[in-house]
Amino acid sequence: MKKSSLAMLATASIFFPSLAFAQLSVCGTSPADIQQFGGFGVDAATMGAPAQMNIQLVPSVSNYLQFEVSTPTDLRIEATDDGGVDPVMVLLDAAGNEIASDDDGGGGRASRIEVSVDAGTYCARVYNFSSTTGPTTVQLGRLEHTPITPGVTGGGGAVEACTANTPASPLAFGAINNAVAGGNAINLNRTGDVTYHRFTVSSPIGLTITAANPDADPVVRVYDNAGNVVAENDDFDGLNSQIDMQTPLQAGDYCMAVSALSDGTQPIAVSIREFDEAAFLRARYDKGEASPPIGGDYPIDNIGLVTGAYSGDVLVGGVARWVSFEVSESSLMLIRAIGNGGADPKIYLYSERGEQLAFNDDDGSSLDSLIAQELFPGRYLIGILLYNYEEGTPAQPVRLSLQRYVRAQ
Repeated sequence: MKKSSLAMLATASIFFPSLAFAQLSVCGTSPADIQQFGGFGVDAATMGAPAQMNIQLVPSVSNYLQFEVSTPTDLRIEATDDGGVDPVMVLLDAAGNEIASDDDGGGGRASRIEVSVDAGTYCARVYNFSSTTGPTTVQLGRLEHTPITPGVTGGGGAVEACTANTPASPLAFGAINNAVAGGNAINLNRTGDVTYHRFTVSSPIGLTITAANPDADPVVRVYDNAGNVVAENDDFDGLNSQIDMQTPLQAGDYCMAVSALSDGTQPIAVSIREFDEAAFLRARYDKGEASPPIGGDYPIDNIGLVTGAYSGDVLVGGVARWVSFEVSESSLMLIRAIGNGGADPKIYLYSERGEQLAFNDDDGSSLDSLIAQELFPGRYLIGILLYNYEEGTPAQPVRLSLQRYVRAQ
């Protein structure tokens, strides 16, 4: 808000304190972020036909669409996946508490929430899970209205928020801290579109929660006792999900919801263990999401100073293969990862300080990868991965080729 608006609200609070305070937040966000559904606001309980809004989804930007419900109503709220976007929808009450959420429950990457609500003010928070900017149509209607998304035949992403009153099975007897101490893990197999699991934290602890079975396409959410989402993940590794809590959960009661987006009849293997910082960092190096520090304990092949050209073969399997090299003067470096028709490699280029400088998968004429990058004197790292590696298959040979060019004198 502008400073003048804040000053005006402060003055108004002398005469109307409760009114002024109420205007500071709608659905847990600033009134400036709110859009009235349909541009003028609607009452979902009495409207004769569904209301629609066309909005542009931008990565990392949330859209808050407000509407009213005058009497208890069964709602359906949908967001289409037009233009390659992947909408995620969260239904909030006037205080900002989550009522339900969904990703992909509308079929494809569209979202759909079907839920019963009491009279009140609500907001549909819609944001983009993908990195693509594009349009989506959001429709608000009742269950008797015709939907605009196809839905899914099994599974579905719609999950009602887990509160203190939600039936849920316990994950452990006593505090979860004791159950995962000493490297132990809680493991369970669950089946169903959505299941809820309750646990207690006795002292601050970070957790790593995985949910695996790509045929089910699992989603994991963790709620506090008031039903607020404190962590969630979908598609961490392929279609499997994983939450890494770098910020510890504080002491209190929590609930975990595990849902199947694709097929609720498929079992989902869930594992909960204490967050391990070293394992978390190593997993990032394995995936090329960050470069390992030179001189650490992560394996790095050093090819030394590149003065002209270099060529060598490496075997690449389920984790990244890292190579370091050095240049002594400003150069243009052509870096190729060649699969010779058998492998589909992708490559990352990082500086010694850990800055990602370039990435490539498929040079445009083949499945081989190519990076052309101007480099200053210093040391650099190349991470080589396979685009689609199937667990249990043999590592594949990839030829790494470096060609250095300098400016003509």
